[in-house]
Amino acid sequence: MSTENATILAVDDERELVEIYRTWFDRTYAVRAAYGGREALSAFDESIDLVLLDRRMPGTSGDDVLDALREDGHDVPVVMVTAVEPDEGIIELPFDEYVIKPVDRTKLLEAVDRALTRAEDDTASDVLDALGDEKTRRCCRVLNGEEKSAREIADVTGYSLPTVYRRLNTLRQAGLIDSRTTIDPGGDHYEAFTTITERITVELDEFTVQCEPVSKQEI
Repeated sequence: MSTENATILAVDDERELVEIYRTWFDRTYAVRAAYGGREALSAFDESIDLVLLDRRMPGTSGDDVLDALREDGHDVPVVMVTAVEPDEGIIELPFDEYVIKPVDRTKLLEAVDRALTRAEDDTASDVLDALGDEKTRRCCRVLNGEEKSAREIADVTGYSLPTVYRRLNTLRQAGLIDSRTTIDPGGDHYEAFTTITERITVELDEFTVQCEPVSKQEI
């Protein structure tokens, strides 16, 4: 993900405020709108890079939306925007930035940029950590755009199955591989893994990592 083409889901029950956000962010980001908590959860998908979330909304609150996202395993950055002053309970909420209304345009833009930059840095760290391990790199090379089971990878590399599964989990967390359940000729189910990134570019000047997803892997 690049912060320059990120997609933001702006969530607030005040439609006028959402439209203001759209005006502020449209030149830099793609902005989608949701006018309540339930609508936000329905609108959210994996293409969303950041959620701009009002905390106090009728029905499904911002806290409820945030809890639901985290319970579903989504680590998308969340910037809470609210008129509520932070209290002791705020420490337990898994948001990335907290902005008090009335919102200052410059402060909000800075908060969003910080949250997106941190998320990008986390992705870079995951990729570098994965490829910094020789056994992880070899498992990735063995896949090379083809579907293979953990057992097949173990047979090629000579690694134990637990070792292979640990490396595959690392690669999946870094977003470099994917898997699907497959049925063998005997009717048994197994998980087949494949690479989903063709090229990884590391830019040392700004220390960024860019993964280019295509059909054929080049490691």
